[in-house]
Amino acid sequence: MEFTDFVKELLHIDDCFRVSRIERETAPEPFIRIYLDYQLPYCKTDGITYPLYDHAPVRTWQHLCWFEYPCFIVCRLPRYIDSEGKVKVMEVSFAGKGKSYTRLFSARVIEALQEIKVQSSVAGLFRTSPYIVRSIMEAAVSKSVDARGDVTDLSTISLDEKAFMEGHNYATILVDSKKDCVVELAEGRAEKDVKALLYCITSQERQPQLERVNMDMWKPYINVIKEVAPQATIVHDKFHIVKKLSEAIDKTRRKEVKNEPMLKNNRYTVLKNEDNRTQEQQSLFEQLDKANLKTAQAWHIRENFKSLFEVQDRTVSGNLLYDWMEHSMTKGLPCVNQVINTIKNHIMGVVNALITRTDSGKHENINGRIQAVLAKARGFINFHRFRINVLFYFGKLDLNPLKF
Repeated sequence: MEFTDFVKELLHIDDCFRVSRIERETAPEPFIRIYLDYQLPYCKTDGITYPLYDHAPVRTWQHLCWFEYPCFIVCRLPRYIDSEGKVKVMEVSFAGKGKSYTRLFSARVIEALQEIKVQSSVAGLFRTSPYIVRSIMEAAVSKSVDARGDVTDLSTISLDEKAFMEGHNYATILVDSKKDCVVELAEGRAEKDVKALLYCITSQERQPQLERVNMDMWKPYINVIKEVAPQATIVHDKFHIVKKLSEAIDKTRRKEVKNEPMLKNNRYTVLKNEDNRTQEQQSLFEQLDKANLKTAQAWHIRENFKSLFEVQDRTVSGNLLYDWMEHSMTKGLPCVNQVINTIKNHIMGVVNALITRTDSGKHENINGRIQAVLAKARGFINFHRFRINVLFYFGKLDLNPLKF
């Protein structure tokens, strides 16, 4: 086998091209250029053969490093005149239309991104720019979402919000609870944003396929589901309620610490589950409990709520919820009572949580991983970049550029 043929095989280049020469530069930066020539008198597109018209201006595509040298393919692509008399450039298999890198290059960049999750680091690894890496991510997500089309099998979903930059910049994230993946995001958390999100995914104004929706008590989310999917069971899950009760414990502590020195610098002692405390923290909490401090009472109220989910008879656990609310209100803890009144205003969603025993645990797990990506990226300058990153890492999309 000729060396140039060997190189062409390594590059996955069509037989209609030949390697005409290879150049190596060492200054100012080392790199390799591989020149291709088109060698047929015609162009074939979509099964139709056209006579060769001429060649487009020289273009360059970045390819995988070769012996640690950045490698570039250089070629003048063939052009033809189509049936409408327009001059067209023939598309090639080794690179996407309008791209400045090869498909193999983008495939390896995607693999690296999925492992490293830091665009600048991947750019350095492949001797390219962060812009190119971001372009590869965007193209992969865009083509994968287009190929996926409408999502018609959504039955159990979770809706939640996520701040993606400083200030009140929120995105609504929709998770398929069965597949444990992000389906899509919308900028904002108003009713119009959630409606647009659901329509974008399914191309339907009504959502008859939805059976259960886990969410917090954010009113716009509730209103939208009641309107577009009235048959769906709305679940205000355990996670969000426990979070509110934990916030009530901390607010109670901040009020009480002014007169109770034992509470000073012990925020996490009174917020932790008993199993997560150190021996020293548990000893201190027992003192707080023995003194019957309001903070300790608030902690017990939260733990009693969590125990409702351990009751085997789900019907009984629903009835016990009312007993828990009534008993907790007698403690006279304003911050806790505020949470209980919120629960009363959304009682059916909380009862549904106890009956179905479902929660947004998977969504919160994804939220945690999204937060890790946010931290590595140090935030995103706009919603578009945030969406691309979330779908790239957590959308379970088929991102292989060699398939498109």
